[in-house]
Amino acid sequence: MDAESSGWAVRERSDGTWDVVENTTSTAYRVGAALGTRLWREDEFWPLPLHEALDAVSGPDRSGDGEAMPFVDLVLAGGTVRYHTADAAVQRWLRTGLAAAVPVRRRTADVLVRLDRDARADLLHRSFSGERPGVRYRMPGDPRWHALTGHLPALPPLATPPYRGRFVALHAALLVPAPGRAVLVCGHQKAGKTTAALWARDAGLAAVATDEVVLLDSLTGAVFGVPLPVAVRTGGRRSSVPLPREARTYLGACLPAAVVILRPEPEPEPEAEPEREPGAPAAVETAVETARDEGEAMSWLVEHLRDGGAGPADLHRSSHELASRVPVHRLRVSPWPGLVADLDSHLSPLLKTLER
Repeated sequence: MDAESSGWAVRERSDGTWDVVENTTSTAYRVGAALGTRLWREDEFWPLPLHEALDAVSGPDRSGDGEAMPFVDLVLAGGTVRYHTADAAVQRWLRTGLAAAVPVRRRTADVLVRLDRDARADLLHRSFSGERPGVRYRMPGDPRWHALTGHLPALPPLATPPYRGRFVALHAALLVPAPGRAVLVCGHQKAGKTTAALWARDAGLAAVATDEVVLLDSLTGAVFGVPLPVAVRTGGRRSSVPLPREARTYLGACLPAAVVILRPEPEPEPEAEPEREPGAPAAVETAVETARDEGEAMSWLVEHLRDGGAGPADLHRSSHELASRVPVHRLRVSPWPGLVADLDSHLSPLLKTLER
């Protein structure tokens, strides 16, 4: 048996029973809620052949209440990741801060991550220079834990199968006006990505997949959002607010339909209006520009690309395919509170068109 994949998997059904599937033969068995829950919960048995795992879980239940188990399962970029941690505060952060990513129905995880006491949970979603202490991973069919090395994020663990070598990351919000179709809203820090995401959601124009990290699959061209909590400004303070676990938070794969890059205008400074010839019209800067070709689109897009683990050739190919396949716009936006009016004037028509 391949050490990286288990010989069987379990998936919960809507009626509370479970399907147990032998991967080598694709044979499925229906089991009751208690047995299925133990097969899902006690992942130390996943590397065993199915008959041995069934014998093991038929014995005394040593784990107690399944809700008290020290792990959290999250659906991230099309895969299920199980995060093991004995730290109750980290468990709580994963379960509540990423509540939108907690699966509705349980299933065998695609990869497991263990967070030791010295792990920096607050940096799991960020690239990390140097070694990443206290973070290990293993595959369902492998009983051994391996150090998670390299600079890539651990939420999701982009350096492990099934993510390894596949993704290009973008610093962007991901809005989903219609199932399977998405608009990427790129921008630098404080450009207005979070405002755009919350405005579109609250106006009923789009579901939100993320306001910060978009993963572009170099194999399929689809994009996923990492549903991290959003940083909401109230007065002069910022607070972290989880995306809700509802239809307005989109977890699935989407195909990009457009890219919008926000260009914040600086705060206006009081100064004399430049002189112009009598009768000449005042200069008017276009609020929305559309890239004329792939080269111009790439010149706008490149500063918002991030390393998601895809090799240089795949990063180049995937980003150029994105720039050539969908329109890329630049939207000049005013400082707050004029930002919302600019979004309503210029982003709203695009989202409404895609929704229809």
